[in-house]
Amino acid sequence: MGIINMHDLQFVTCDLQVSKNNKNHQTIDLCKENRLFLRRGQEFTITLRFHNPTLFSHKQLEGITLTTKTGPNPSNKNGTKNSFPISSLSDEKSWSAKVIDFQQGLWTLSVTTPSSAIIGNYTLSLKSRKPTSFSQDIGSFMLLFNPWCKDDPVFLQNEGQRQEYVLNEDGIIYLGTENCIQQHPWHFGQFEYEIADLCIKLLDMNPKYQKFPMKEYLNRNDPIYVCKVLGDAISRRDEEDRVAFMVENRRPSYGWISSVPILQKWFQTGCKTVYGHHWVFAAVLCTVLRCLGIPTRLVTNYNSAFDTKRTLQKEIYYDEKGARIHRARSDSIWNFHVWNECWMERRDLSTEYNGWQVLDATAQLKSSEKLCVSGPAPVRAIKEGHVDLNYDVDLIFSKLVTDNMVWVRNPKCFSKVLCWARHVGDSISTKSVGSDMHEDLVHHYKYPKGSAEETEVLKSVTQTMLKNHQTKVSKETSLSPATVSISSESLHMYGEDIRFKVTVANVSLEERNFKLLVGAQPVHDQGFTQAQFWKEEFSFQFKSYEGCNLSIQLCHSSYEACLLDNNLLRITALVKDPTYENGNVALAEQDMMICKPCLSVQTPRVTLQYQPTTAMIHFKNPLEKTLLQCVLKASGKGLLHNERHYRCGNVAPGGTLLYPIIFTPTQVGPRRLYIQLESSIFRNIIGFQQFEVLPSNVQEWTNEQWQEFQKAPESAHAISVNPPLSLNIQFEESFFYGQDITIKASLSNQSKAEKDLCFVLYAQYVHRNGNFCPNFWKQEYTVSLEAHEEKTVFTCIRPSEYGDFKWESNLIRLTGLGKDVTSTISASRHVTLYKPTLCIQMQTEALQYQLITSIISITNPIEETLEDCVLTVSGENLIYRERLYSCKNIEPGSTEAYKIRFAPTQVGSLKFHVRFDCKQFRDVRRSQAVEVLPCTNLFLSG
Repeated sequence: MGIINMHDLQFVTCDLQVSKNNKNHQTIDLCKENRLFLRRGQEFTITLRFHNPTLFSHKQLEGITLTTKTGPNPSNKNGTKNSFPISSLSDEKSWSAKVIDFQQGLWTLSVTTPSSAIIGNYTLSLKSRKPTSFSQDIGSFMLLFNPWCKDDPVFLQNEGQRQEYVLNEDGIIYLGTENCIQQHPWHFGQFEYEIADLCIKLLDMNPKYQKFPMKEYLNRNDPIYVCKVLGDAISRRDEEDRVAFMVENRRPSYGWISSVPILQKWFQTGCKTVYGHHWVFAAVLCTVLRCLGIPTRLVTNYNSAFDTKRTLQKEIYYDEKGARIHRARSDSIWNFHVWNECWMERRDLSTEYNGWQVLDATAQLKSSEKLCVSGPAPVRAIKEGHVDLNYDVDLIFSKLVTDNMVWVRNPKCFSKVLCWARHVGDSISTKSVGSDMHEDLVHHYKYPKGSAEETEVLKSVTQTMLKNHQTKVSKETSLSPATVSISSESLHMYGEDIRFKVTVANVSLEERNFKLLVGAQPVHDQGFTQAQFWKEEFSFQFKSYEGCNLSIQLCHSSYEACLLDNNLLRITALVKDPTYENGNVALAEQDMMICKPCLSVQTPRVTLQYQPTTAMIHFKNPLEKTLLQCVLKASGKGLLHNERHYRCGNVAPGGTLLYPIIFTPTQVGPRRLYIQLESSIFRNIIGFQQFEVLPSNVQEWTNEQWQEFQKAPESAHAISVNPPLSLNIQFEESFFYGQDITIKASLSNQSKAEKDLCFVLYAQYVHRNGNFCPNFWKQEYTVSLEAHEEKTVFTCIRPSEYGDFKWESNLIRLTGLGKDVTSTISASRHVTLYKPTLCIQMQTEALQYQLITSIISITNPIEETLEDCVLTVSGENLIYRERLYSCKNIEPGSTEAYKIRFAPTQVGSLKFHVRFDCKQFRDVRRSQAVEVLPCTNLFLSG
């Protein structure tokens, strides 16, 4: 075996095949430059070119090894440095390389990474064996987790879920209240420029890594470790931001619609936090985890208890006027709380805990008095009440299962009163796979209310969590003499008065005098309320079991100036009885969402890459005030390079804003256009629209992309504004089955420039329910048109091309699509294909050798007589030879029936075939199956 000398190796170049490998590893969107991103546990290919042509045999190549390095101090001992030879075999469990193709001086290698490898940046080098020691760097790459690899702990089997929870860059965060769920669109942007590098930088910011870099770096092959470190890095300033409810640059959190500018701002400002609300923490963490390859989704828990100190109990306080007051920062129930779920196999726990894990990026004080994220806690452990498990299962459980005790202040002390029940954790939402609809996850976290399983879980949790906790002793309240409730629509439009009803009833055996105090307060998402800005008092005298419904109106002018960014108000109703002990007897409250007016974004359902597209923005001012200095902000990955601002002037009271925005898509696939409206009164009104961008080259369209194009309304196919092309398709409106469908298509260039067009004609059946079936015929042409020139294309669809079709339909849509670099035109027409109706009536089961009678009916669909009619029947093991029957003419609209008898000679499932021909139609076919059973007694047959 010869030794490769140093001179030869100096002339080795390596092609990392970036485009091919990134596509195979589902990282093509990460690559904005010639950079390689790989997923561990999956092979990739590289090509080595030896400039000395004598290097061509396996024996000589065996003298070379590949080496990968990662981390601050790569070492063979801890696995951060791996050297492996090139051979004819590969090892899926470790670093390995094999030759898959070779030519003189050109070698293609397949390199395998282990599914347990550390994620991060690697260098790849080539090295010769001793005695000549030489090493040459040949490239670098970033290694990520791999949810497509069965041996990776983050493996997710369902492809639709992988597309949603790893690759989808646009999502929905559910805000609002349990009764009024609000959609907030969000661009995660995990494949945006520099985001992958920012993810690694977040890991490097870990204080433990900065103190013990090598020890901490070795943990980066574990998704549990990575999740916790990233969660802590993102929520580092949570305690401050939760108080301010604003980001440091004073931009409200409701103004954020993307993780990308947040992460970029964090990087540009020297790693200073620039964002505030808990749901922004969760969204940014989702971006980072998806970027690194961990399947992640956002989950919203409505009426979420926070910081219960593991007591499963919250004490809620009100003053003597029924206004909510706060004695501590932990005494609130959050209207909603957003956390992450990450999918992974829990190799540190039993297999029952595999699957979704809760990771709460909102920092919370632990028993160690440190502010840290919670999780990853197995969802299964939360549902089963396994609160003694590590990873903060008890903290997450308490957010979902907590009782409320309501106290109202009186002149002497606080007294416990009868109150409405705010059910904690009874509504949990996430975005559905493949759509913007929300999916309820309560059944994943809780057993049904009142079930035996729920009772058993609560019993077990109480024994575990509360064994050392002393419940607060309070004087028990006697039965309340009154009940009170509030009813209204949970959703109210901005600018309208709020109307609601308060129902008060005397449920005692005595006549009583009641005082009702009704008030309103703005409320933050975290449940903290501001001062009561409106109240009314009412007095009642009720006999025993008497009550009334009181209609109350809160004017828009009263609440307009008090609204917070979330537009949420809390209405409280407190009933007092001077003769009753402590005076306070019953309380009710209801949160009411004041919805901003809708911002409508209208775009074509389908558009083409590199071609101008128009989005029409529609907004109506619902107020009696003029909206001043209206500004539209438009953004969208692959649609606009940077965020654009459009100054739209003023909108009069009751007036409408119509504004066209023209953009040119540059990236294919599902895309989302985001529009934000700001004015003198409204802030952060957000609209969005999702649509499909097809490749500019029609020849590259897949069947799925053709179907997307066909689903779009015909008016949307003329994508350019004032298109310079025109297309006219001509043919007869109807044809007889068996005839050629002749087509004439005229293309006209109405511009002053020469155009080279790709012209495609395709045909599809239209199902009787109106849906379009897949293409059964397609032809493509290249057409060159001079300025103001018109050309005509003649073609036809033959019976052999439209006859073999499994759906019963006689309507065909023919569509023409013509496009060049800057414009697209489309047109379509329908043609009716007339054919007789064949009907076969016969038994579905028969005995072998017994006669079967088949009745064949033929209906004439046209307004002329069918002449020279011939019926042909056949069927293997049913009819010995093909039979031909001459039939009489069939008058317009009439039906003729024929009886045909035959005896099967074999058992099993057999098919009876009928073909009808006449002067007008040819080759109209129909088949019928019959199950033939064996006959045990031949003498009984017939």
